[in-house]
Amino acid sequence: MRLLIAAMLLCGLIGQSARAQVPASGQKNTANHPSWTDLQKAFRMPASERENIANNPSWTAPQKPFRIYGNTWYVGPHGLGVFLITARTGDALIDGGVPGDAPLIEANIRDLGINLRDIKWILISHEHSDHAGGIALLAHATGAQVIAGAAGATLLERGGHDDPEYGDRFPFPPVHVARTVTDGESLHLGDLLLTAHSTPGHTKGNMTWTWTSCEDKRCLHMVDVGSLSAPGYKLIGPKYSGVVKDYEHSFVLVAALPCDIPLAPHPEMVDFWERVTKRKQGDADALIDPTGCRAYAKDARESFEAQLTKQRANAASVK
Repeated sequence: MRLLIAAMLLCGLIGQSARAQVPASGQKNTANHPSWTDLQKAFRMPASERENIANNPSWTAPQKPFRIYGNTWYVGPHGLGVFLITARTGDALIDGGVPGDAPLIEANIRDLGINLRDIKWILISHEHSDHAGGIALLAHATGAQVIAGAAGATLLERGGHDDPEYGDRFPFPPVHVARTVTDGESLHLGDLLLTAHSTPGHTKGNMTWTWTSCEDKRCLHMVDVGSLSAPGYKLIGPKYSGVVKDYEHSFVLVAALPCDIPLAPHPEMVDFWERVTKRKQGDADALIDPTGCRAYAKDARESFEAQLTKQRANAASVK
């Protein structure tokens, strides 16, 4: 059954007439939030997005779900971080992969013996199709509230269209954001507590999420680090005004966070799979890396500054 799901997923993504199944969120529909059927008819994945997904096969590659630490679980495809945080009072899911990943994520959650309707929140790291693409379907399946950074809500609601960097190249099914959060805001669901940290730059609404997970009496700081890369971004005269200042803010914030187990929307950002391999080889604490967030922020800053310096030099040469 898992192989059948994977085959159907890949065919749906790469096929020339590919469509994503696009339900509305679990919130009550209004005139401003079209029905699931209407969204199914409205969304078509463009060739640019099908090609991007095909060029990144790990984004749709099945991955057996597993416990990261305490009540934190990996439930995404191999190449995209999707995390489930469980609690007696309700569960939270972070991100939803590309359009078409939702069936894989749902199957992983069920494999853990967890009822989809126990998920009360779906949190979003940022408003790009490789993380928000499956949110509409997951929201419909779970009935969960979708929660996102305030600055990213509008782009989520319009399904990624008119992105400051990508235009209409990588759309996704429109997401109804039930609640927005700002920097430092904490979310309480009974004994489940997560905190939002605004780390804009990669997108305006880019969020880093933190929480605490415990095993026995040992509690660790978990951090899902917001992306700090600027892949091909226009940093001189950008459509996204203030982008340089926002990146500089985010580098400092991420580096300063208490961070025992760094996680990320793209696992390679924080060498996640290398640490998982070491744990399988017998190092029980291999996932713990208190320097991980700081190291990622440092590397991202150096890459960003080199990119900015080059663009400034190019701009000066044409004056």
